[in-house]
Amino acid sequence: MKRLLKRILFLSVVAAAGLVAFRVLSRRRSAPPPPYSWSPPPPPPPAIHVEVQAPEPTEAEEPPAQSPANAPAQAADAPGVVPMDGSPRSDAVPQPPAAEPPGPAPALSPAAASGEPPQAPQALGEEEPGQQPDFVTSYFDKLAETPDEELFERLAGMAEPVLEPAPESPPVYAEPPPPEPPHTPEPAPEPMSSWEVPTADAPPAVAPVQGLSQLPASLEEALTELAPVPIVRPPRRTAESFLDEGNVYFNVGQYQLAIERYSTAVEMDGELVAAFYNRANARTRAGEFDGALSDYDRALQLQPFDADALNNRGMLHLYRANYPEALRDFNAALVIDPADTTVIVNRGLAHLHSGEAANARQDFREAAAVDPEDAAAHYGASQASAVLGDIEDAIRSVARALELNPGYAREAAGDPNLASLQGNPAFLKLLRDSGGH
Repeated sequence: MKRLLKRILFLSVVAAAGLVAFRVLSRRRSAPPPPYSWSPPPPPPPAIHVEVQAPEPTEAEEPPAQSPANAPAQAADAPGVVPMDGSPRSDAVPQPPAAEPPGPAPALSPAAASGEPPQAPQALGEEEPGQQPDFVTSYFDKLAETPDEELFERLAGMAEPVLEPAPESPPVYAEPPPPEPPHTPEPAPEPMSSWEVPTADAPPAVAPVQGLSQLPASLEEALTELAPVPIVRPPRRTAESFLDEGNVYFNVGQYQLAIERYSTAVEMDGELVAAFYNRANARTRAGEFDGALSDYDRALQLQPFDADALNNRGMLHLYRANYPEALRDFNAALVIDPADTTVIVNRGLAHLHSGEAANARQDFREAAAVDPEDAAAHYGASQASAVLGDIEDAIRSVARALELNPGYAREAAGDPNLASLQGNPAFLKLLRDSGGH
């Protein structure tokens, strides 16, 4: 299309140049030659006999004898005769300059020879009377009379292609699709390798691109170097979600349900320390001491410096009367956090139940010194002092414990470690004031 347009434009320019040249030549041909311009003499025209009627001589005068020298001058002075230079004659005829000889005189036309007045020259393209008009000549004469600017505009319009707007087609409305049948869930497919080709029934993952039959060779080579990786379907729930659900059941006292959720979290993530630790606590509350001890051991294997896990395992040993193992766990926890008053009180209980009342009272007093508001530390100190026979220190310590937490009154009323205080009026008064009886 571009090549055709170029050809049309080239032909238009050539035609315009030809028309301009034709117009210039036609103007030059129709214009009269400049006066006194020198040009080589044309071949002599055929002789035309011109009869000039001389005035009749009168009787008084005789016509002068004509000579060849003055004959042209008299013929030129005769009225109605066209002069030799082609312009009307006037009374005063200018003489040409001597340096430039005048051009040859044009031949006389029959009208001039007959004495008729001169007629205007026939314009180019006008038909003579009785002559048929020439279509080609008249067409080019019109083009020659057309101004250059209008001619170039016409040629430019001929070179520009006219694009007609395409007819608008009526819109096509697609029919609505038929209603789909109710969807029935299908079983989940097996994990498929990323390089396996799907079956014919399964739709392609990516629609093929039209006009692209195959991938470039460089891209295919790059893809062949990649190792196939199996696609693993992500689980619907994570281990942390089951851990959180188990904590909810633990807080409301549903220990078996909590153990089930913790077990699911452990199966999904075998290194989730919180799942082992929380399941051990739930099993301790549910009375599953062996399973709880195993979970504490696994949690401490994954995280050896967990002071809470050491303290809880020490309490499990203390509950099962395994005092040496309890003391070892409490000491290890205090190495990690020496200011933990809970671990200090628990170690004092281990000393007290193992028969070391003096060490127990020392631990209780140390915990009360770190936290004077710790009621358990004051109550443990009263137990150790009562075992050691220090009644006054025992009553003073139990009074401070009941002041901080009156709930210890029921426990103190039947505590065998406070048996030496039974019947003591001051001790009984403390119990009555705290609501123990």
